Amino acid sequence: MADHTLKIGDRVEVPWGLKRNVPGTVVEVWGDPPTQVRVELEFDGDDEDDERVVLLLSPSAMSAA
Repeated sequence: MADHTLKIGDRVEVPWGLKRNVPGTVVEVWGDPPTQVRVELEFDGDDEDDERVVLLLSPSAMSAA
């Protein structure tokens, strides 16, 4: 995502496994330009009572949703 400055609330897709992308929402951003981004993932069938998966990633590890 080198051509887009990430900000909190942006929707992204994160590679998960060999052939799957998982949607997520940016919840924290470090650096200007961003060097690390915390993303909350949204798996199919997530229940509101389930704990969310949050990953710390490089911006290059995701794509715009």
